[in-house]
Amino acid sequence: MKLPLFPLPPDVTRVILGRASSVDQQGMSLPTREMAQDFALGYGYDVEIPHHRDHLVEVFEDALAFLEEVILEGTGMDIPPEFFELQDPLELLVWASVRPLDDRARWSCALLRVMHTLFHVDNNVYLRFLPEIQQQIFDRYERFLVPTQGGGWVLKGRYEVPLLAVKRKESKDRVSMLLKLLHKPENVAETIYDQVGLRFIAEDLLGVLLVIRFLLDHHILVANHVKPSRTRNLMVDLEELERWMASLPEGFCLEHLSAAERARISESLTLSSGRAEINPFSNSSYSAVQFTPRTLIRLPNPAAAVLEKVQARFQQMGRPEIGDLLHIPELIQEQEEFTFFFAHEVQVMERSGFESIVSGPASHAEYKFRQREAVRRRVLQGIAPQEASCLTTRHARKPMLPW
Repeated sequence: MKLPLFPLPPDVTRVILGRASSVDQQGMSLPTREMAQDFALGYGYDVEIPHHRDHLVEVFEDALAFLEEVILEGTGMDIPPEFFELQDPLELLVWASVRPLDDRARWSCALLRVMHTLFHVDNNVYLRFLPEIQQQIFDRYERFLVPTQGGGWVLKGRYEVPLLAVKRKESKDRVSMLLKLLHKPENVAETIYDQVGLRFIAEDLLGVLLVIRFLLDHHILVANHVKPSRTRNLMVDLEELERWMASLPEGFCLEHLSAAERARISESLTLSSGRAEINPFSNSSYSAVQFTPRTLIRLPNPAAAVLEKVQARFQQMGRPEIGDLLHIPELIQEQEEFTFFFAHEVQVMERSGFESIVSGPASHAEYKFRQREAVRRRVLQGIAPQEASCLTTRHARKPMLPW
């Protein structure tokens, strides 16, 4: 099928030249199955290879489940039944190429948006090693954290910093990860920086500054590894802070301040205007210092583990000399470890800021609600709510995979 070279498709004008996201494209330009198969091959999947095709089908089924159980929840809308009967996911590309777009094309686009996001989650190499990565990052902090009898914590090293609470942010579940990615323009899993993170809650703003000072003094985090574009200071007026520090007398000690003096200083250093740009789904009452350091992760080479198993098998057979003849001990020693930098998120808050995310407009539940609404609008582009009445009820199918 010969296609005219002009006009250019949206892939060129909007995505390549205009910095738009491919997730926001209205339809595809793959009107035949042969073209759809070529596109899939370029995307990374050869449908002639069984395990490639199996993964394609699995992602399609997961996308159906996510769309039905998460995106459409509470809307009264249903996915048309023909999608549950679809045997070949490549048909979605062909259906999404119909012009003008019809209902089937729009639903195909919705599913393709979710599938594209799932592919990036499933093929993120970091997620395969996430437990080991999390442990190495958390160990850096936890060796300095000591619980107190009152239920709080203390950062304890060359000096101590009291904390009201410490929260670990471990890997997001798959639903949370999909929601996060589907509202991000980049839409790739490498841009989720809070797969691993920690939140420190101090009593006041001066306590927040002490937490940051402690983490740097003890090299738990290194300023050189902080990603500048990810820093969000929604608390501290830097000009006021520098003026206050310049006025401090020699030998100043924070412990000598009365509670009233400390409260007055904290209030004077609080940012009241000119707040940095924040996440569009965060409420304006959200207040924290947030930054993204990168930690050098060291993982053993998987080949070393395989060689060790082979060596152990020879031992069980009573033939350890075979391993020696094959120089397996030397090969184990030659396997270099894998090293890479991995970004994680650190938030430092004071008491009132933390209370605002537990309840009220800045709460996590409210944040997730606003995020889900934005994702729903993006995924269901062109599928009007009034169309729900003409759609049939949900069909039974295999249970949704655990998220």
